[in-house]
Amino acid sequence: MGRGRFAALKNPDCRNYIGGASLSMMGDSIEHVISYWVLFQRFHSPALAGFAIISHWVPSLFSVYFGAWADRYDCRKIIQAAQLLFMSVSAIWGVLFLTDSLQMWHAMLLLTLHGIAGAIWAPAEQLMLHDLAGRDSLPSAVRLNSTGRSTGFLAGQVVQH
Repeated sequence: MGRGRFAALKNPDCRNYIGGASLSMMGDSIEHVISYWVLFQRFHSPALAGFAIISHWVPSLFSVYFGAWADRYDCRKIIQAAQLLFMSVSAIWGVLFLTDSLQMWHAMLLLTLHGIAGAIWAPAEQLMLHDLAGRDSLPSAVRLNSTGRSTGFLAGQVVQH
């Protein structure tokens, strides 16, 4: 593959991964909007809002350890496990919302699990990009993946309305 701005898109595996990661980010964004809105409506708690932000980002402090996992194990399996955790959290939110049985401890646990899933995904994703794109088109893959994630995040907000 050659160098260039969109060189990574010439690789079908890389193209599919970046597209899938973008869709995942869109779903994550939609889940954030829904869950945060329901949490606000249910609890009216500024402390829980702060906890939601902290629980989303603090697990990133452990990315070094999750990166070690990505070095030792198959990145695809790690990404699949992280996505399964994301999906499980979303499904549990849905059950708790539909049954009107959400409690504060449920919210705190699910917010924490969601943050952990994101921290597990990130290092494996970076290694996966390297594996898929190769050295020559890696800068393109990183740029496209970052743009896709940002676009997916924004699209999640738009799709919501």
